[in-house]
Amino acid sequence: MKKGLVFLLFLLAAGGAVFFLGWTQSGVPPGSWGVLRSKTHGTDPLVIREGKPRWIWYKLIPGNVQIAVFTLKDVSVPVEVSGVLPSGEVYSAMAGLKTGFPYHLSASVSFRIRGESLPDLAEQENLLNQEDLDRYLTRLSGEIETLTRGLLWTYGENENVLREARKTGTIQTLETALRSAFPHTENLNCTAGILRFPDFLLYEEVRGLYRDYLAAQRSQVREQINLMAVENTRNRRRFEELTSYGELLTKYPLLLQYLALEKGLPPGSGKE
Repeated sequence: MKKGLVFLLFLLAAGGAVFFLGWTQSGVPPGSWGVLRSKTHGTDPLVIREGKPRWIWYKLIPGNVQIAVFTLKDVSVPVEVSGVLPSGEVYSAMAGLKTGFPYHLSASVSFRIRGESLPDLAEQENLLNQEDLDRYLTRLSGEIETLTRGLLWTYGENENVLREARKTGTIQTLETALRSAFPHTENLNCTAGILRFPDFLLYEEVRGLYRDYLAAQRSQVREQINLMAVENTRNRRRFEELTSYGELLTKYPLLLQYLALEKGLPPGSGKE
């Protein structure tokens, strides 16, 4: 009886040990995320997290499995851009204005890595620990800043987008573009502020005046070109005429004597 009880306890202990060794959440603290890699099965596509218990048999193989533990945090990327509306300085100079129609925009993009994306990221970026993830976040923040800066320069020339940002404190199209460009992120939000808003009404008025000025200038230049073309045509024809006379006199030199005699005739002879 005692032997049977001991054997049963041994089986329970062995079973518990086997269960524990194959338990994926061991070593992954609550609130953290784990990515499992094995020599036999590669990177497990399912992330390890609390509330989702899993048992994997090949974790029992000694030295076969490694679990990288990651802590995810919110990241904020501030961005500011300044610029002028297209040809704003040219228009203002023509109109004698002191403003060049500048704008100044600010934005703050906040995001965090999507936990379910960690296995893919770990495979693509060779993330083995938290330090690797932090370095990746630094690089990702730089990419987000670069794209945000470029989009803000584009939006700075769009009156409707700037008015949306001034009214709502965000730019919806910017958030949509960033979420599409960085699918491994979540909770991506963008707050936008307008530090300097250009006078679009004055800008359109001055731009219209500048276009009228160019149209008038083109009309004058076109007229001058037409006059020059007529004069060049007249001169070319006169030159061709004189060239023909020269060739004729070279071929018939007696004509020179005839012309000289003709000029020497007294008035009233009928020759002019």
